[in-house]
Amino acid sequence: MPTQAILPKVLNLYASWAVITAAVDAILPPDTQPSDRKNYIERLAPQDPGNKVVLTEALVPHLASQGWLERFCVELISRSQTNAVLRGILSNQIAVNADGVADQANLQSLNNKVQPFLVSKTFFEGMEAARYRVCAIWIDDPYEPGFKGTGFLIGADLVLTARHVVERFLVPGPAGDVALAGAEQSLAFVFDYWAPVGAFAVAAPPSGLRVVRLVAPRENPPAGRWLEWSSMKHPDDGRTHLFGPPPIDQRLDCAIVRLAERIGAESIGGGGGKLRGWQRLSAPVRPPRPGSAIALLQHPSAGPQMFDKGDFVDSDPDPSTRLFYSTNTNGGSSGSPCFDATPDIVGFHNAGHPSAYPNRPTSLCNQGVLINQVIARLSVEKPGLLLESSAVFGTNDGLWSLSDDRQKPEPVLGRVDFKEAAFAMFDSHAVQRVLVVSEQNASGVPGKSGKSFSTRILRAIARRRPAIVVEFSAEEMKEFKSDRPEDFLLELGRRIDLGEMRGMPEKPTDERQRTRWWANDLPAWFGRLLEDRAKNAGLTVSETVIDRTTGPAAGQELVLRELVWIVIDDIHKSPPDGGLKELIAGMIGVTDTQQVLGPGLKSMRWLLIGHIPDFVREYTSQYKHDVVAYDTIGIEAWKSCIRAAVSAAGADGRYNDDTVAALYEYSKATLPDLADPGLRLKTLAGGVVPALKAIKVMQ
Repeated sequence: MPTQAILPKVLNLYASWAVITAAVDAILPPDTQPSDRKNYIERLAPQDPGNKVVLTEALVPHLASQGWLERFCVELISRSQTNAVLRGILSNQIAVNADGVADQANLQSLNNKVQPFLVSKTFFEGMEAARYRVCAIWIDDPYEPGFKGTGFLIGADLVLTARHVVERFLVPGPAGDVALAGAEQSLAFVFDYWAPVGAFAVAAPPSGLRVVRLVAPRENPPAGRWLEWSSMKHPDDGRTHLFGPPPIDQRLDCAIVRLAERIGAESIGGGGGKLRGWQRLSAPVRPPRPGSAIALLQHPSAGPQMFDKGDFVDSDPDPSTRLFYSTNTNGGSSGSPCFDATPDIVGFHNAGHPSAYPNRPTSLCNQGVLINQVIARLSVEKPGLLLESSAVFGTNDGLWSLSDDRQKPEPVLGRVDFKEAAFAMFDSHAVQRVLVVSEQNASGVPGKSGKSFSTRILRAIARRRPAIVVEFSAEEMKEFKSDRPEDFLLELGRRIDLGEMRGMPEKPTDERQRTRWWANDLPAWFGRLLEDRAKNAGLTVSETVIDRTTGPAAGQELVLRELVWIVIDDIHKSPPDGGLKELIAGMIGVTDTQQVLGPGLKSMRWLLIGHIPDFVREYTSQYKHDVVAYDTIGIEAWKSCIRAAVSAAGADGRYNDDTVAALYEYSKATLPDLADPGLRLKTLAGGVVPALKAIKVMQ
């Protein structure tokens, strides 16, 4: 990770302002008041609140003084799915000089590894999901504790790794390996290890890391029950690529272990919103062809998770069991999943360059085990494990808390319609791209319906998705004059780091042409800038268009993999008019003269808070309307929040509707009769955590 002196320079060069502000908002204490959250960074340098250089130079030492700098960097990595350069720098994969400039050789190497893949929709999404399922394996050795290998989830609580990583805890026997008791205290599986850490203590891991132990041992006899299946290492693994006896397909150097927690069935963050899942071993995959790509997610050299891509070179003769590839690895990579460009799991890494195999095509190749051989053995010896692995799981489990801090959650009561609409709009092909939030007039508490709370919910949903969220307040919108809407675009471009934004179409002198310039020309220009940025970053894919009514393919279209959410708060206080109104309507795609929207504008999403603006009101098919009010929140909202929290914890079996309803009634009985809807909601939310503790979902 860059030093404290260099980090501000890195942020200025490689991080968008929207990502920086979102990362800061995520690490602020849950009890931080909304008024303090707003413009938190700008208040650190009030003399120059619009200068990114000055603000980042003030921000980094401030975060360090609060003890928040490490968490901030972890959040940056988590939120920079589409920014491989920033993630590489923060994880020490890319070196920088004293000015924060990335080493060009490192950059080129990264581009060679990543760029060819990101033209594939399935690869991009598959690898993004897979990185949360890969773990570093810690062995608490009394002489040399440390990370000794890599593994990956193949079930809710099943990890596959190379057998030699855990072999010290196994005793070979006539009927196979016997697991030793005591490994449960010595082995730990560490997920979400993105950034370098100093001295790692398994009992007190750094913020953001998720540590899971093995399932507890049997009482009688005192043996481990964590080993589900294993196959010994072949004596020629790592020595040569010409294998002698015993039969190579009977020595797969593989172990499948059972964890104490169903982490694959949990959400990625403590607050819910996206399930971790696992890599499904449901059927054999097509073996790779020579020259095709092999990518590894791994924890080399006891460090954070790394990515490398190389070429498949060859495999051993029939029956093909070992894979040989040019993908880089190092000590600690054993057990890493090997992906093809689909990306399917095709194997797992188990050995480096051979020591006795000179002058052969694969002499400089690393080695993995073909996953088809593992599946074949399991189908005979442990079919139940394949059934577990092939189980269907969802992707979203709801969002019950704005905070990922399991000790200090911020429960979200109600807002089910809003969350469902937002989740749906993260689909790149969503027809509705506008979400309008207004308050219920009957609430009797104008301005206290929680509509502005929507922005924080959206940021929490976007946390682990390729998206940028940019917020404009009513006060900021007043600064953009109706006859100079281009100022809004320039400010938006600055916040998402679009660069110099050249080529703006010339403003017509003829007033009759200005409406077209506002509604069509400027939006089309801005959309092309978004396309160009996405293309340069490898964040575009070409997909087949399917006509939703007729079914057959209707051609190809370009799709951007990163969304840009524009939030305009209290839009009713300063409704856009004149050219600004025409501009926003054109960017949304709701003008009478609107041409077909390009891929750039289709990648934009809009959250309009306050009321339904007149320029979208008649286009009901283009937007989703959510009406909120505190006084409508009761037992069903309470149940929904508890249910989402239970699901996020991977403990669905602990939810009982009658028990939760009884806890709700108990909480109500112990609370005063509050007339203020805002205070009523706050006290109800305060009862969520005690209820989760009562049903043993939280400690």
